[in-house]
Amino acid sequence: MERAVTVSVYRKGTSKDRVDHGLEELKGLVEAAGANVVGSMTQAREEPEAGLGRGALEQLAQTVEALPADLVVFDHEVKPSQLLVVQNALGPRARVVDRTQIILDIFARRATSREGRLQVELAQYQYLEPRLRGMRAFSRPGGGIGTRGPGETYLELDRRRIRRRIHELNQELETMERQRRERRLRRRRTELPQVTLVGYTNVGKSTLYSVLTRRPQAADNALFVTLDPTVRRMVVPEFGPVLVSDTVGFVDRLPHELVAAFRSTLDEVRDADLILEVVSADPDFPVSVGEQLAVIDETCRALEAGKTPRLRVYSQCDRAAAAGVPRFEDGVAVSALAGWGLDDLLERVSMALRSRRREERVRVKWSNQEAWKVIWREFVVVEQADLGQEAELVLRGSEQAFHMLDAAIQA
Repeated sequence: MERAVTVSVYRKGTSKDRVDHGLEELKGLVEAAGANVVGSMTQAREEPEAGLGRGALEQLAQTVEALPADLVVFDHEVKPSQLLVVQNALGPRARVVDRTQIILDIFARRATSREGRLQVELAQYQYLEPRLRGMRAFSRPGGGIGTRGPGETYLELDRRRIRRRIHELNQELETMERQRRERRLRRRRTELPQVTLVGYTNVGKSTLYSVLTRRPQAADNALFVTLDPTVRRMVVPEFGPVLVSDTVGFVDRLPHELVAAFRSTLDEVRDADLILEVVSADPDFPVSVGEQLAVIDETCRALEAGKTPRLRVYSQCDRAAAAGVPRFEDGVAVSALAGWGLDDLLERVSMALRSRRREERVRVKWSNQEAWKVIWREFVVVEQADLGQEAELVLRGSEQAFHMLDAAIQA
């Protein structure tokens, strides 16, 4: 097992708690990638973007040699020029990677579907291309963290070949995205509302998803277990059938390469009628509720889902109070394992979806093709009667869908 030293370069004035939290989360990521953290180092600077100072670099080299360690992991994304400077200071004793590369490495371990593997490979190549010079200079045989997915082969490739591979991956993923869009369109034609679970990685989303849909879903006490979104049908009491999807767990500063590469799968979030933002109420969870919510907000905005209605779900509540389910004014408290709060959650989901859907009786001429396109794409047809030149319908749909239909009828 590789031995790692974690490094945080932060702006002067940053609270110690924030720095410690960042290093603690980085430690969890490094361990999830398969290494053992044997030491850590911090430096406060006026301009942390400049990286470690000369004295700190010498201290880092001494620390690496003394422990000894064969991996140095920075808590921020290291620029290619900084990578070369740090690697020159350390020499061949240890490889230098950053937080982004660790997360990419974990995704490479977890990806199982062909689309997931291609997305991870694309993200890795896009990240590694500008860093080839420094990585070539200090490449070592034998693999290790940061070399999964494309693996050590990228060290032997020139930029032209890498760009060609990136182009091939983009083309293949575009084909898969077209197929995914067609599947989403077919689902939309059934006009079953879509509920999507989002949240920090390892907060119990997949366990809750399994309980709600009554079908097993991969879940483990590990980071990023779910990479490929799954969509299942379930019936919500007092409302009816809906589609429920589980998505990849979020994390603070999720690399933009991954957000871009996984955009097609994360579109399940953008297309949702209701987002269940799952946060852990476990007092021992390493990330506070406020920080979890901030990460959800940031990622949803990046996915253009910032305005989608949300219902907050406090998970793992059996760990928060052994005597009973704690109450939260701004959400629902549940424990998927203990079966707490699930009826309350379904009731709140039903209320939220009913407020997003209304039924209305309308008349539409058979000759109005544009109106019928909107009907079949956007509505559930509850009742239909033929009146000769037109049809009388009872439609169930969103406010936006009725606006679209009104425009088509009046055109």
